[in-house]
Amino acid sequence: MFRPEQFAGYDRSTILFSPDGRIIQVEYARKAMQRGTISIGVIASNGIVLLGRRKMDDLILPNRKIFQIDEHIGSVFSGYSADGRYLVSYARERSQVYRFIYNEPVDIEYLGQDIASLMHTYTQFGGARPFGCGLIIGGVDLTGPKLIYVDPGGAMMRWVAGAIGYNKERAERYLRDALKETDWNKTDIKDAIVMGLTALILASPQDLKPVEIELGYIKSGERFVIKTADLEEIKPLYEEAKSKASEWVKKIGEESVEEGSEEEGMI
Repeated sequence: MFRPEQFAGYDRSTILFSPDGRIIQVEYARKAMQRGTISIGVIASNGIVLLGRRKMDDLILPNRKIFQIDEHIGSVFSGYSADGRYLVSYARERSQVYRFIYNEPVDIEYLGQDIASLMHTYTQFGGARPFGCGLIIGGVDLTGPKLIYVDPGGAMMRWVAGAIGYNKERAERYLRDALKETDWNKTDIKDAIVMGLTALILASPQDLKPVEIELGYIKSGERFVIKTADLEEIKPLYEEAKSKASEWVKKIGEESVEEGSEEEGMI
């Protein structure tokens, strides 16, 4: 990681560009996002899947990783939980305002642009800091399934599949390999769940338990639902994903990953 002293004060505010054209505070925010637990989104021909690894501890109840925004939209984030929960609340409010004004479900890309504008605002003023998390939004609207990622700097992009959080590079490496062999326009929601579970397993320690995995998904014409991988209906898909993960590790000849450092307030 780069050191603050090498930027000679350019990292002290979001209103200063460094000599090479970077906003260092935004890059710090991306580092905060990368220290959160892994979050994954995958699109299918008939819906979308969001997955995340939630933190478990004997002394506390399991935290929530997947959030419902509206009947047709869900979200997952990685980074500082306080920042992420604020953005989830903001997204819920904006989706309900849209429904009240236009009497129809909010367009997912419109909602993504709204959240991106808010996050971008916090990179433009002194005395404010960027949100220390990234957000994945997914759902099915009038134009079909959509998966959107919003960066801490306020950039927004449409995804076919992707990951944020700790060890995202390993997860995305698998997703790229899987999508080379599969046309996402022909994949079913169950195929997308298995693909996402496989990527999450590969990006997590070997002692990962099914109860640690939370997933939310929606099929066209249905409502967004949230479940955990230890439920009977998800267990067969989880076992299939474990098998695929083992095959992929043997194929590329890499060892399993180690646990990252956990910090208070990260999710």
